[in-house]
Amino acid sequence: MAMQASSSKCPARTTKNCDQANSIIITSYTNPKITTPSHETNYPQRSYQTPNPSPAQDSPNRPTHQSQTRTPPGFFVYPEKIVKEGVSECKRSLLGKLITNKPVHGSSIQMGLESIWGAPPGLKIQEIEGKILQFFMDETMDQERILLGNPWIFRNSWLIIQPWDRNTDPTLLDFEHAPVWIQLWGLPPHCKTKQMGHNIGELLGKVEASELYEYPGKKRIVKIKVAIKVYQPIASGILIGNANDGTNWIDFRYEKLPLVCFKCGIVGHAENLCPNRALDLANSAPLGPWIWSNQYGRRIMETKDRKYHSNPSMAKNFGTYSPPVPVSMLEQMAAMKIQDDIEDAASNTNANTNRSEDNKTQASPKTPHTHQSSHIGTGKSPMETTGTMALISQAKRQRVESNSSNNMEFSMVDTQMAGPAGQASQQQ
Repeated sequence: MAMQASSSKCPARTTKNCDQANSIIITSYTNPKITTPSHETNYPQRSYQTPNPSPAQDSPNRPTHQSQTRTPPGFFVYPEKIVKEGVSECKRSLLGKLITNKPVHGSSIQMGLESIWGAPPGLKIQEIEGKILQFFMDETMDQERILLGNPWIFRNSWLIIQPWDRNTDPTLLDFEHAPVWIQLWGLPPHCKTKQMGHNIGELLGKVEASELYEYPGKKRIVKIKVAIKVYQPIASGILIGNANDGTNWIDFRYEKLPLVCFKCGIVGHAENLCPNRALDLANSAPLGPWIWSNQYGRRIMETKDRKYHSNPSMAKNFGTYSPPVPVSMLEQMAAMKIQDDIEDAASNTNANTNRSEDNKTQASPKTPHTHQSSHIGTGKSPMETTGTMALISQAKRQRVESNSSNNMEFSMVDTQMAGPAGQASQQQ
């Protein structure tokens, strides 16, 4: 029973101590200066300080969090000056696409095209969307040369080149047509005309050129440059006919043709890897290595083209054209002539003076004085003086005629002559 009484008092005492501790803790939170009574030593002293509000929080002019958030407008209109450098760089670039399904790394393309294109200065390659490549280079001449050689063959595949255009989306450029030279073999002699080649080429695609070419053995053929579709089977030839001539089969021979499948006729893969259906050869000749041609021939120049020959003697106006002489040129020639006359006269006068002094010292007193010629002062004959005056008269007469007729304007600028020649020209 004593044990029970003792245990019954303990919970009460414990509860009382806990109540006192709780009251102390709460009181110490509200007032940090209040400490625990001395008889309560089992609980540590605690103190809490309420943080002071910052002046910015109490300021009525402080913006709220909602006003600090900026909503973007949803668009941006950029000035032309910030893209000027990019446009200038893209103007020195070309766009191209490699017609192949095989993966090709940019480094291998860079090394291969440097060899094929002759290492144009500043060549660098970037890949943009749609497997389209952009080729940057420094010289405009290299751009034109590469465009003229389009299409190019890289690793047995066509590389089709297009010029860069700011107003055209690169993905909308035509990379599905390749301009290819096709030789027409088998045409009757009277059918070997440019018009015949143009009409046949229109059946294949857009015709860019039709020319006559000569091959070894004095063989003359027609060649056409046609933009053919790269994803369609190529044709081995065509059958032509006329009521008077009958029918003739014309063989096509392609220049700069990449790897082509002889089974389906599509470029880009070999026959043993062809997943397509074979061509119907009922009305066509079979495809084979003979469709490639590495002989380009020599273009036959027509009579109208010969006038642009590089030999000057073959020009139409050789030796017959003489442009009018500008008045300013005649005046400068006359002034230069007068200047030369003055300098010659001065040198002759000095020479005659020295010669006279020598004669005086050597001659006797009885020797009569010899009169000098009237032309010693000028040192020129009347004929030479007349030539100078003729130039001056011609210049004056031509200037009068030019001012009166006012039919011809010269692009030459009169050059002011310095020294005595310029003064002589002004006096005239």
